[in-house]
Amino acid sequence: MSRDNIIIRTATPDDEKVLSDLLAAAYGELAQASYDSEALSAALPLMSRANPTLLASGSYYIAEIDGAAAGCGGWTMDKPGSGEIAEGVGHIRHFATHPAHLRKGVARLRLEHCLAEARAAGIRVMMSQSTLPAEQFYAAAGFRRIGSIEVEMGPGVVLPAVEMQRQLS
Repeated sequence: MSRDNIIIRTATPDDEKVLSDLLAAAYGELAQASYDSEALSAALPLMSRANPTLLASGSYYIAEIDGAAAGCGGWTMDKPGSGEIAEGVGHIRHFATHPAHLRKGVARLRLEHCLAEARAAGIRVMMSQSTLPAEQFYAAAGFRRIGSIEVEMGPGVVLPAVEMQRQLS
């Protein structure tokens, strides 16, 4: 598949249902081999809901192939979970690719789009709280591993993740 067939557009609140379905398919299938089944079962309902704040941010995107959502993800200046903002630092947010569209360049094109937008907004360092199965993807895109972290998905629901960083300037 050519990357020319992939359209990146800004998500809106109207995309909540289609993106929640995409997130459920992606995380439900792709995270199984990396996480404890009990922890993943508790986290999936929380992590597979499209975040309304991200959908309204103007920096969250949908990748479409033939009009169907193939992937989603974006970036913000505020740190996930805390809302902290540090000058020149951005954060990759809620990236996922539908399992039917893996290895087609969907995630890479979306990431390149986000990094270019962030760079244009003055971001010099991009952070990612990567899921375990996505660590290799981010490493291949120039992110370096900072260390292991735990991400609270909701009250009493915590999943291991990897904090990663990439210089943009």
